[in-house]
Amino acid sequence: MVEIAAALSMAGSAFNMIKGAIEKGQEVQDMYDVFAKFFDAKEQLAEADQHAKNPSMVGSLFGGSSVEAQALQVTAARHKIKQLEKELYEFLLYTGQQQFYEDMMKERRVIRQRRIEAAQAAARKRAFYIDVAAIAGFFVFCGVLIAGFVSIL
Repeated sequence: MVEIAAALSMAGSAFNMIKGAIEKGQEVQDMYDVFAKFFDAKEQLAEADQHAKNPSMVGSLFGGSSVEAQALQVTAARHKIKQLEKELYEFLLYTGQQQFYEDMMKERRVIRQRRIEAAQAAARKRAFYIDVAAIAGFFVFCGVLIAGFVSIL
């Protein structure tokens, strides 16, 4: 699970860059790219967590690490990113940037909700096409079977 370590490292370095820039007097609004790196790393950790919870059959057989090791790595990363985000919030709160953070979180919720709705719609569409393909395959199979019986007679 190398991607967990890389994402955690990226989140830590982005956190340090944000903290250092604010301490030097830079405005939070000017550091959107660093914030993006932090939250991209958080998203990568969430994806890695989902992959660890739902491994493929091949991944389960040839994953290379024990279930306990994966659980430890995912849990430690989840706690670390939660701690970093809490420290980031507190740091912004103490430097008078709380409103920026709250506005960013509101926008994040709106965007996340849109993405969830889009993913659900895509999943429904995919399920519909799979069902249509299965029904069509069944009818083709039945047609071939009937044609085979007719040709025998």
